[in-house]
Amino acid sequence: MGSGSRIDHQHHLVATTAAGLTIEAPAGGVDLMPERQRELIDQALQIQTQWEANNGQATLEEAMEYWGLRDRLRHEHDLWNGHGLIQDAEREDAEEQQSPAFPPRASEPPADVPVQRAAAQLVLDEVLEEHQASAALAVQARDRWPAEPEISFVEDFEAFREIHDAAWNREVRGEAAVPFLLEDATGGLGSREGGRGFGVEIEFDTDGDYDDRDEAMRAIGRDLHEAGLARDSRQHGYHSQAMAGYTDAPNAWRLEDDCTVAGEIVSPILYDDRQSWQNLATVCEIVQRHGGGASERTGGHVHVGLHDYDHDVANHHRLMQMYGDYEDVLFRLAANRNAPDSAHRGTEWCEPNRIPATGFRSLPDVQSGARHGMAVNLTAARGERSDHGEFRLWDGSVDPAVIQTQVNLSLGMVAAAVRGGPAHSRHNEPMSLGRHRQEWGPDQRLSIPDLEANSLSFRRFTDEIFNRRDQMAQAAALYAVTRWQRPDSQGW
Repeated sequence: MGSGSRIDHQHHLVATTAAGLTIEAPAGGVDLMPERQRELIDQALQIQTQWEANNGQATLEEAMEYWGLRDRLRHEHDLWNGHGLIQDAEREDAEEQQSPAFPPRASEPPADVPVQRAAAQLVLDEVLEEHQASAALAVQARDRWPAEPEISFVEDFEAFREIHDAAWNREVRGEAAVPFLLEDATGGLGSREGGRGFGVEIEFDTDGDYDDRDEAMRAIGRDLHEAGLARDSRQHGYHSQAMAGYTDAPNAWRLEDDCTVAGEIVSPILYDDRQSWQNLATVCEIVQRHGGGASERTGGHVHVGLHDYDHDVANHHRLMQMYGDYEDVLFRLAANRNAPDSAHRGTEWCEPNRIPATGFRSLPDVQSGARHGMAVNLTAARGERSDHGEFRLWDGSVDPAVIQTQVNLSLGMVAAAVRGGPAHSRHNEPMSLGRHRQEWGPDQRLSIPDLEANSLSFRRFTDEIFNRRDQMAQAAALYAVTRWQRPDSQGW
């Protein structure tokens, strides 16, 4: 549930303390979402604890601090007596006392306050429990991060160049440039135990192999069903998977309509295990078998669980700050290398996010700055265990290795943000889309010094989100066969 959720109970919840602070949860539910509001309430509760430890006696400084907090809650968050969160005596009562021992008086509690107080306490206990669980997961994530990574691309450019050149050469020979892994593909980031779930949406178009697109879609649906991946063979409506509710059942892949392309296939909740990757490979093979593939307009969306982000806006801000710092790198890695001129599909459906210099102040701020239709969509960030983020910037692909790399990059960013601690190193100003020049043409390669200079931001990025060689090598291979994107005056 988390402190960002809206808590609905059958009771009208009120908890009144001896210090005079009355916490009221209206019958319609209490919205604990705004982070700053929660901080102000926490400060008021801390003062209350001090009063209770001192037998209800408050210093003048404590009393005046309490009044200031109350006024801020009223004026900044529109919380007033009767429909807000705090009820208390009026300021004039305090001014009349003029005594260091004055604690604010509570308004008259209702007759059934013991029952209401217990119900309110239950709500607060649930919130506290989930917040503590989230904090424990962040500590666990930091503890799992090794002091020394298996490889550093920043410190060892030659190791990066070796991987980069090998991938380039495989591409030239017509071989698979990006490796596809079946075991421990995410280095624990997507494991069922201790990691986070993820899901993919694979948009595709059909070529001229079929005179009738409907025939191709029927064949794809039939083969998905016969392979045990889908529960039926029909093409469902747009977003029907979301409306039906997500599951991690392996037969819950679903073929859906999409008004911009021939169709899309939506996965169930996946984890990093052999069956998930084999199923992904089979889905891609079925699409290709019937003439489906990525085009200059197909997108590939990756959903990543945010179960440990809770209501903490700092987690969400670190994620979006990382996106902003490496936006140019991300759009390069996102581009469909098989599209004409290896160009990204454009930003009509994945507009670059704009991160405020002062940071996000609340979850509604986060949702506004990372809304649907943007490169990173966090509208499902509500402080609940079911929260997830959607990385929409990826171009479509029916290459399972490319999709796996997109998943790894998304998982790595989400995990790096929640590890917290000091903000990630800010070597340069944010790398917005179009920062780098276009790097190469079909028969052109960079010199070693140019490659070292041009790849620095990518190498910093991978050092920040990965510590395992396999994940870094996979990302470097994708980097080798993509190119920097340069938007025109209209955005593309």
